[in-house]
Amino acid sequence: MQISVLVEKLMRLPVITIWALLVAVSSAEAQPTQPPPIALANGTWTVQGREIPGTRCGHWLVRLTNNNGNLSGVVSLARGSVPIEDLTMLPGGRFSGTTRAGVVGSTHARAYKITGWFSGETVHLTLENDICPARHGSAVRRQ
Repeated sequence: MQISVLVEKLMRLPVITIWALLVAVSSAEAQPTQPPPIALANGTWTVQGREIPGTRCGHWLVRLTNNNGNLSGVVSLARGSVPIEDLTMLPGGRFSGTTRAGVVGSTHARAYKITGWFSGETVHLTLENDICPARHGSAVRRQ
């Protein structure tokens, strides 16, 4: 179809129809897209952090393991470890999970929230609970 014919046909349409067509086309292009899922290599990532002096926020360690697409993990505190539950991989390499409060060894462990993302061979994560400031760390994958 020639451009002059198209322009002639558009000129016959009411202005409101042309406006509606333009809005529909521009909003269809503006739809957000989900990042593609990542192919996470098998391996283990161990992220460690030190105590915060003068607080009850001690040394910590988060170990994440991917085995053929099954992500699992533990949070280690004092003399024991608790599993990370509901550990979910999200689009774009993001993940989140939680631990339950309970007794670890002879120490009471608070509930924790773990969030982060994978970028290539590296994991970046944040460990949070109700009394300590958010603690951050990263680690490179080990096979």
